[in-house]
Amino acid sequence: MSRLFEGAHHINSVEVNITEVRGNYYESPPASDGALQLLQPHIAAGALHNSEDRCDAPKCHPETRTAVQENILGWAVHDAGSEGGSVKNVMWITGPAGTGKTAIAGSIAETCKERGILAGAFFFSSFSGDARRRSKRYLVPTLAYQLVRLECFRDVSREVELAIRQDPAIFEQRLEDQLETLILRPLRAWRHSVETPVPDPMVIIIDGLDECQAPRPETEGRAVPRRDEDEQLEILEALQQLVIHAAFPLRILLLSRPEPVIRRFFAHTIGFYHEIFLDDKYDPDSDIALFLRAKFAEIRLRNPAIPTSWPSEDVIRLLVKMASGQFIYVATVIRFVDGPSRNPQLLLKQVLETGMRSDPDSPNPLAPLDLLYTAIMNRSPDPRLLATWLAIIEADLEEGPYTSVSFIGWSVDVSPRSAFFWRALLCSYPGEADSLLENVSSLMAIPPRDDFNTEFHFYHRSFGEFLNSPRRCTSLYISNKMRDSLLQVRAVQVLKGNGPAFSLAATEEAVVFYTRFLQVFVARKVFCDAFVIPSLKADFLACDSSWWMQKLSEVPGVTYLGQNMTSGFLYPWLDSMHIYCNLFFCHSVCKHWRRGAERFARDNGRFVPGPLWLIHACVVRNHREILARMGRKDAYYRPWPSGLAIPYAKFGEDAESSPRSSRA
Repeated sequence: MSRLFEGAHHINSVEVNITEVRGNYYESPPASDGALQLLQPHIAAGALHNSEDRCDAPKCHPETRTAVQENILGWAVHDAGSEGGSVKNVMWITGPAGTGKTAIAGSIAETCKERGILAGAFFFSSFSGDARRRSKRYLVPTLAYQLVRLECFRDVSREVELAIRQDPAIFEQRLEDQLETLILRPLRAWRHSVETPVPDPMVIIIDGLDECQAPRPETEGRAVPRRDEDEQLEILEALQQLVIHAAFPLRILLLSRPEPVIRRFFAHTIGFYHEIFLDDKYDPDSDIALFLRAKFAEIRLRNPAIPTSWPSEDVIRLLVKMASGQFIYVATVIRFVDGPSRNPQLLLKQVLETGMRSDPDSPNPLAPLDLLYTAIMNRSPDPRLLATWLAIIEADLEEGPYTSVSFIGWSVDVSPRSAFFWRALLCSYPGEADSLLENVSSLMAIPPRDDFNTEFHFYHRSFGEFLNSPRRCTSLYISNKMRDSLLQVRAVQVLKGNGPAFSLAATEEAVVFYTRFLQVFVARKVFCDAFVIPSLKADFLACDSSWWMQKLSEVPGVTYLGQNMTSGFLYPWLDSMHIYCNLFFCHSVCKHWRRGAERFARDNGRFVPGPLWLIHACVVRNHREILARMGRKDAYYRPWPSGLAIPYAKFGEDAESSPRSSRA
């Protein structure tokens, strides 16, 4: 059989070679698994096509998207469609939001694995609970990990292990260098030594490239933070350098939205890739109709009272028209109709009534989907409050997980972004969360109340984008100011009531809530702003500060310049309260909470911030505000110099440095 990179124009024996490499994944670790052990800590396991994180990921319904899949597989096997016999080793699948790109990628991955031609896959996701799935840092190690597990590349494993042992810092280097060291160089050495034919061709699948995000400024420490577009472009440029080498016997399938940076890259690299744009050419309407008929048949089977004529073909055609080629629309419709209310006919009627209000000439192609989102949210007993909750949750998901919050030398470990915490914080009375959220289960995954670890999860990124767009969300749009206002009110209610609206029965509940509450309080300035609002100031002054000092002393994971401190929680907490004080006078709320800290310190022999610490806090804060006004985006994330200790004093030890002697 002709080799992929040896200029062959005709490949006729495809099935023979596919049979030779069928079942190419190890059922158990190979004899030499050193490379696997070295790579494993640096991979994003959730980004694998068959990961637990993707157990409910969308795939193409049987007999749908067949034309697209046939085109992709034709290119993967023998580069069908190449002009003049030239081999194009990259295919870019693109299209608008909701056209089923990830479902296609998942189905192609399964098919390629069954045929023995899947070399590896990486599914980016910007809203996954696994932060590794949104970072380029884990892309190359994850692909290398899958490659060395292939039986046909058994000898590559030894080369990868040797490369890592020679350069253990390779995982911190540029993508181009990682690809050279972990993939290209081992393949080059292997091809020069191997006697068996190259298992040609095989495919690497990278889905959701547009969802790759740059690190948060406080975790990276860059003077000028990287943009998401910079990360995506680096991936594209590194892959381009990879595929031009004859030693690279693989093809790469990329799937993404047509974002500007990605479009510009491919516009300037004409000739080395195929492109498929998911539009009417591939007749999505027929596939959507087939999908709807199959799903409605399943609903009828579970509900024998529904007549077999439901829904009519006219309804199917209307739903197809409202979908406008977007599979996300019909997938959301089915989840809604097949919801927990067990009244599919009534729910479908509501969907159709919503669709009738859609303007077919609207310049917004997502108008039918937006109307559906709006209709589902309006079924809540308080749609505006629900929208505010969702805006808070969306902001938390968009913010991304982070392991600690650092400021002025102090670091607070962050607990998981659990749905349990947001239930406890946002509820004004027991059971409010269930009442508000029960009707939006078709739009988001809602963990049970006793699940302390799982976070809320939107089924599709378009829902978060809908919430953030005043043009699309219209009457339910919640501005940042409105969102922060609810956070302020709920935070003060928790402070004044010595805990959330419902009691925290289990010790684990209390640890999760109070740890996360401390982190959110000090990390989000919106809470700190609340005590200068006249309507909330009195509530702040009415809080039992001594009780809170005792409760927060149980929060683990507070450090000062890298050293664990049993009373370290006092410093980030009081810094939050001290934010509006100046060098000469403290705000009344700050004084109130400092008195509570002093009482706690006196009773427990703990350390409390002294006057020099307060002065340092003001100076550092003013410095950071100046940097921010100068346009430094990382101003509030710049760490306090490790060589500069911040003064503190044990209560009663030194009259001059005692907090009681300080007015600053």
